[in-house]
Order: sequence, then structure tokens, then C-alpha cells
Amino acid sequence: MKDFFLRNNAYHIWATNLLYESLETISDEDYKKDVCLFFKSIHGTLNHLLLVEKVWYSRLVGELYIPKSLSEEIEPNRQTLNSRMFQSLELWNSWLEKVDDTAWQTIFRYKTMRGFEAELIFCDVIQHNFNHRTHHRGQITAAITQLGGKSPEIDYVFYLQTKGK
Repeated sequence: MKDFFLRNNAYHIWATNLLYESLETISDEDYKKDVCLFFKSIHGTLNHLLLVEKVWYSRLVGELYIPKSLSEEIEPNRQTLNSRMFQSLELWNSWLEKVDDTAWQTIFRYKTMRGFEAELIFCDVIQHNFNHRTHHRGQITAAITQLGGKSPEIDYVFYLQTKGK
């Protein structure tokens, strides 16, 4: 199971890199423009991704990070947001390396942002995190296309084929 999630994280690093490469052609104005995404802009969506990564990571390592909202801007600078996103993905990779093989099917208890107690199977928490990344990257690629940019080919199977795995 650990190898599966490490491979998924490697995919997300690869896909996020391609996404950011395609964002280089998007002007700062368009990057922050409301293009009708759930978090309005590409910037808002990337900020949300970083914020949620921080929320879930803090839960998993036993810290408590509760933002004011899921749309809170935690990094206003485009380049710094880019750097912080990759730092976060590398942090997840280091953390995943250390997960004990017996943990995957255990019950994980945490507090929701509304303060309620919740529980999920540990591996489902990790899978949710990966699925969440994919969901919002898909929204961003649609926005890139809408803004006249070229959307990257970031399907998981394409990653597997290009990486020879």
C-alpha cells in the first residue's frame, strides 16, 4: 500500500509540475481573474489546494491547523505559492515513507473544520487527499484552456506510460 501511495505522490509532483509549466503562459491578470471556478480563479484554486494540504497533513501528524475558511488566501504571491506547493508535496513524500505498513487499514480520528469528531479508514484519508488534488487540477486545466492556454496532458495513465512504470 505504501508503494501505491508513494507512486501516487510521485504522479502528483509530476502532474503539478506540468500544470505549473502550462501556467507560465497565463498572465498575472488572467491567473487571478474570476473564471467561475469554485474558488473563482486559478490562484484561488491553487491557494485552496495548498491550504487543504496543510489541513490534512497537520491532522495526520497530530497538529491542529484550522483555517478561517477553505478559501482563505494563505499565500498571495504567485511564485511563492508555486514553491510552497512543491515543498508540501515533498513533505507528503517524506511522511509517506515513514508510515508503518500496519496503519493503512486502521481507523483515523480527527476533528472537522466545524469542530465535529470524525473517523475514516486511514488509507481512505490519504486517497481523498490525492483525489482532491486531481479534482482541482482538472478545474485549473479547464481554466487554462478557457483563457487560451494549452492544457497539459496529465492523466495518471500517461504518467505511467511516460515514466515506464
